Amino acid sequence: MNPVKLTGKTKVAGVFGDPVEHSLSPLMHNAAYASLGMDWVYVPFHVKAEALAAAVQGVRALGIAGVNVTVPHKVAVMEHLDEIDEEARLIGAVNTVVHREGRLLGYNTDGRGFLRSLERETGRTPRGASVMIVGAGGAALAIAASLALAGARRLWVVNRTLEKAQAVAKRVAARVLARALPLDESDPAFRRALREAEIIIHTTSVGMYPHHDVPPVVPVEAIDPAALVCDIVYRPRQTALIRAARERGCAVLTGEGMLAFQGAIAFELITGHRAPEALMLDTLRRHLAETECESR
Repeated sequence: MNPVKLTGKTKVAGVFGDPVEHSLSPLMHNAAYASLGMDWVYVPFHVKAEALAAAVQGVRALGIAGVNVTVPHKVAVMEHLDEIDEEARLIGAVNTVVHREGRLLGYNTDGRGFLRSLERETGRTPRGASVMIVGAGGAALAIAASLALAGARRLWVVNRTLEKAQAVAKRVAARVLARALPLDESDPAFRRALREAEIIIHTTSVGMYPHHDVPPVVPVEAIDPAALVCDIVYRPRQTALIRAARERGCAVLTGEGMLAFQGAIAFELITGHRAPEALMLDTLRRHLAETECESR
């Protein structure tokens, strides 16, 4: 492998997180820079909560072009920025900070990354669709906001803790017909919604490695075989939900696309260049395949 040649002209981007060692963003972004012949480098920055304010100021002081932001800083970083995009405000979290002429601008590419994966990999859009989101965490809210802004007709948010589902539904209710339901197989409203949903998006960590043999949280036999079933878990790529949905006859969307495309959108915001999407997705898939084989 040829060493990266850093000079005084090299532009720097990166990711803030705690922990950050597991992040796959450096892998994808540095591969993208190399493929386009860009004199850029993407660096992981381990930032503790108590150092976040200083780290954000360091973006300005050091002339860093931009950073992605991962847990646990997506909400806390907002108070240190000069401007926040409408979608990020709706979500209440930022995962991308762009440094533009001394000003720090906040965006959230998570939900848009899911939508781009949906469109590129399945040819479908949420406009006019009835969609069910399973889970009520940060990823669920980001996807719900993007679905609402993209013209989804109806949205069900289901979760074992109904109050959390209600909070997500309330957040987007001004833009889409949204309803919270309990994740309860005995609840007739939940089972009816499961039959009517055209797109079902699983956003919880259930089924993630090393607990990949845990059964799906939704009764797959109650899903319409014409529905598209999505799982944002990407380790393993073929989750129990994806396998069961395929057996049911449903079209499926696996989770690595959302990760790759949210990174591609962040790449475009920070660099101003069109992202080499296919390369970023292929780089991620090859890495996941290699590490999945090693973990067996």
